[in-house]
Amino acid sequence: MKKQKIQILILLVLCIVCVGGYFIIRNHTFETEEETVSVDVTNFNKDDVTELILSGDHEIHLVKTDDIWTENSLPDETIKESTVNTLLNEIANITTTETVVEAPEDLSQYGLEEPFRTITAVLSDGTQVVIYAGNKSDLLSEYYINVEGDDNVYLVSSNIVTDFDKDPEDFIDETETETETADSADETASTDAIEETAAVQTLESADGETESADAEGENAGTVGETETAESSGD
Repeated sequence: MKKQKIQILILLVLCIVCVGGYFIIRNHTFETEEETVSVDVTNFNKDDVTELILSGDHEIHLVKTDDIWTENSLPDETIKESTVNTLLNEIANITTTETVVEAPEDLSQYGLEEPFRTITAVLSDGTQVVIYAGNKSDLLSEYYINVEGDDNVYLVSSNIVTDFDKDPEDFIDETETETETADSADETASTDAIEETAAVQTLESADGETESADAEGENAGTVGETETAESSGD
């Protein structure tokens, strides 16, 4: 009987420990969730962007005029709007929970003393949003960035940086180019067909003239023979 009481007490203590542990873990998780605050690194309307300038491995300068995008080094090329919009979506509303450090004295340890890439969005009111990209985190697949006018350094998703690794030619609308090439080929084929038809008609005309001349020659010969025969008869 005494042994049973001891077992019951042990089970009761274990239950109390388990329940207490559950509430401790639950409260800790709740507090952690409360402490995780999302920070707006950038916040602007992508439709307000009139220029997008990328500096780094390649220099790219995109300008929007009357809702049409052009690239300064490729003025005669049609720019694919969806490609530009994808990039603008990446940077228009950057949020993160990773504020690495507030106003660090040494930016070089984050690769931001000399950023390897600079992304500048010029808005319709003349405001410029300038984003500097630095080193990649050794532990996370994220990059250190900071924004002009904001002294803080943030860790952001890698695609926000890597998606901007482009050449000017990457913005060309290949569909438009292929259509123009196809139209040009159709025009060339049409011109060739017209020229071929004209050549055939010319040949047919020449053949007709030759046949007519031959017929006239034969008729002239027949008349000559008839006249000679009549002269001999006389």
